[in-house]
Amino acid sequence: MGEASALGAAVLWAFTSILLTSQARLIHPIPLSALRGLFASVFLVLVALSAGAIDELREMSANTALSMVGSGVVGMALGDTLYIASLGLLGAARTFPISAAAYPLLTFLLAASFLDEQVTVVVLLGAALIVVGLWLLVAESGAGPERSARGRMDLRGVAFALGAGALWALATIWLKLGSGDLGAVAAGSLRVPAAGLFLLGLTASRARHLELRNYGRRSVTVVAAAGLLGMGVGSLLFIFSVQEAGAGKAAILSSTAPLYALPLSVLLLAERLTLKIVLGTIISIVGIWLVV
Repeated sequence: MGEASALGAAVLWAFTSILLTSQARLIHPIPLSALRGLFASVFLVLVALSAGAIDELREMSANTALSMVGSGVVGMALGDTLYIASLGLLGAARTFPISAAAYPLLTFLLAASFLDEQVTVVVLLGAALIVVGLWLLVAESGAGPERSARGRMDLRGVAFALGAGALWALATIWLKLGSGDLGAVAAGSLRVPAAGLFLLGLTASRARHLELRNYGRRSVTVVAAAGLLGMGVGSLLFIFSVQEAGAGKAAILSSTAPLYALPLSVLLLAERLTLKIVLGTIISIVGIWLVV
């Protein structure tokens, strides 16, 4: 069930990435993340109340509470915001494979260092393939007819995507080390609201960004759907997979999301796929499966 939950999270994240890409050029990444977190927080608090997770929260230690809040802020507030910023610069077809390849590789390296997960020759080969796939994707991100006008922005998008992967890796290890006996619903009801409150604090000086009437009914509906499905249901599935399957395996299986995101980006966003993007994605996915 842990592995299946990771794959389920990957499907939801692929779909919500398409939704977020459609809004990433219309709404600034920080208020977009804040609005998404707001909708997801309401959903998870209601789930926690109905599932009886309040008793778990009352009995948890201070260290567990700090780990849940910290991992939520690092992964979902900071990491997701960088990811959304990259979506606005590179599009889903490039951003998703770059961040999804960097994330499991960094997570596995951290897991090997702090969780005593074994490193083998096959794992090293998989890591090498991930690096090759990343190189192809990064090389492609600066190519094309927009390079002269947007070359600098493309490089920023690559940096944001890689940074998101690094922050997700740190958050995943922190989640695994600090969750203790806390269930997925209780953990999620702490992590997501913590991320949402952090982002609300960042936008407090510019309150107009959080006024829903500024964005139109369609944009608000899209952001709400992305929050409920990706940050809400997806985060619950991912937390469960980390607890049941382990941090490294959960990160790797959930990183198959580009397999679903690439065709969706072509069908729904009319993004252009090139040979380097396809090859880089395939090589990275093969490397991911070798690591697992």
